[in-house]
Amino acid sequence: MADEVCLQMHLLNLSFVITVGARAGADTALATDICTKQLIGVAGIGAERIHRALDLPGGIEGAIKVAELHPLFNPVAYVDTEFGPDVITVRRSAAHQDGAWVSLVTPAEVGPLQAIVQAVDPRLDVEVGGSDQEWIARIVETDTAAKELGEVAVVKFSGGASFVFEPRKSLPLTVV
Repeated sequence: MADEVCLQMHLLNLSFVITVGARAGADTALATDICTKQLIGVAGIGAERIHRALDLPGGIEGAIKVAELHPLFNPVAYVDTEFGPDVITVRRSAAHQDGAWVSLVTPAEVGPLQAIVQAVDPRLDVEVGGSDQEWIARIVETDTAAKELGEVAVVKFSGGASFVFEPRKSLPLTVV
């Protein structure tokens, strides 16, 4: 079921990418920038929700576990990723060919990864090396807490980020 949800999220994102690309026209840098900002916001909120819902640990261990479950890296048949005690290894996959979320994360653009790890602990950061389609990210602990990324703050401000399921009472319906 989780893989199906992740796949649906990728399909929605790919629709967004197509629409943004059509609006941006020949300005591919603008389209990439808009899509990356969207990913940073969604990645941070998604990580925060996963971490809270599953009551995962903090620190590097918790960040790796959240990343393993995050839609950015799933479903595993679509995104070729391996996780170690403090590393995330990404290899070229069908997700790159489609232009899915993972294709926006590169050694030069680590914002989505920072959003994920800092949702678990604001003192975490990432160091990424490799190429645009094959890279290794090491999660490191820093001495100071990072300020919340602006893209994550915008998603939180939208109001939908605070949605939670709540028990509800039956509706008082009478059959006529």
